[in-house]
Amino acid sequence: MKIKTDEPSSCLIAESDQFIAKLLVRFAQGSGLVCVQANEGEDILNLTRRINPNLIILDAEFPGDMIGWEILRALKADKDTHHITLISCSWMSESEVRSLTGNLSGYLQKPDITYGDFEEIMRTTGILKEALNDPKETT
Repeated sequence: MKIKTDEPSSCLIAESDQFIAKLLVRFAQGSGLVCVQANEGEDILNLTRRINPNLIILDAEFPGDMIGWEILRALKADKDTHHITLISCSWMSESEVRSLTGNLSGYLQKPDITYGDFEEIMRTTGILKEALNDPKETT
């Protein structure tokens, strides 16, 4: 197993673009993460409290009563969720996202997200402890 603990880490993915959401799920599952997808902005805070994920990948512009970047700020400010690794996936530039959210664990730039980008962030954040195989080899 490539995850840093004996139990699989959980990952909450909140991505409004369905193609990119499927891509992120494939990358995450290929690395051994257990994935849950949020469909509405309001779902994210409730799901986070229910499943206590190790990692959240969130579209900074995710729609809902609370927009993605507002949710990222709320997660960082909450004493029960501030420890979670937060990665933004956005059409906005990294500097724009960080100006709205403050510091995050990582950033993925749409639409050109590669498995290498995903793997690098997973290693940088400590979610993964070793290099991964190409996800095509795991399917």
